[in-house]
Amino acid sequence: MSGLLVLADSVGRELQHLLPTQRKTQRVNLALLVATMLDVRSATLMDLAAGLPRPVERIDMRFQWIWRVVMNPLIKPDDVIAPFATERMALMAEQGEPLVLILDQTKINQRHQMLMLALRIGRRALPVAWRVVATQGAIGFEVQKDLLAAALAWLPPEAEVCLMADRCYGTANLIALCQTHGWDDRIRLKGNLSVKSRGRSKTTTGQLAKDKVFALSEIHLTAHDGPAHLGIVQDP
Repeated sequence: MSGLLVLADSVGRELQHLLPTQRKTQRVNLALLVATMLDVRSATLMDLAAGLPRPVERIDMRFQWIWRVVMNPLIKPDDVIAPFATERMALMAEQGEPLVLILDQTKINQRHQMLMLALRIGRRALPVAWRVVATQGAIGFEVQKDLLAAALAWLPPEAEVCLMADRCYGTANLIALCQTHGWDDRIRLKGNLSVKSRGRSKTTTGQLAKDKVFALSEIHLTAHDGPAHLGIVQDP
């Protein structure tokens, strides 16, 4: 048995342990695909097809096999990832580590964008959940909410959680969602958001940066009622 098949067998046993109700065909196919991806160090379908250890002569037949596996509606990524993510998060929480979740978006092709939620482990980000949407711009709050709801079930009850996100997601709705779950947040904001704070006239985040304000507590962003905290890094 080749080293790649040995690796696939090992991945399959772990899937069987953590997902005992998963169908055998799904488990075997996923294990082989994961092992091939680790071997070729690529997620490109043609690279995977070239490295896939299946007894077919034409590479396009391997490509079709991969396509059928990844498009199988019975394989639900959230369900497959759940036991792995839950185990890792529980271990980090037991060790007293805060759980830092990172929300980010990347372009897949001309029509599709992917919103990804990752768990920070050391200096790396481990993807734990994602959603793919046909759009040209930023993926909206409803998809963000759905993605975070999937991860919510994996978090240990007493875990300290912080959500990090770029300014595409710096909205009052996302900040309010973090507050609802009792999470900290480190979310970049755009410069045109309306800010209301005690003792100050209504202004914008951009104007506060120009005024050399470094921090404000108990502010209100746009139409959001819940108070938030704002820090401004004065760094060109």
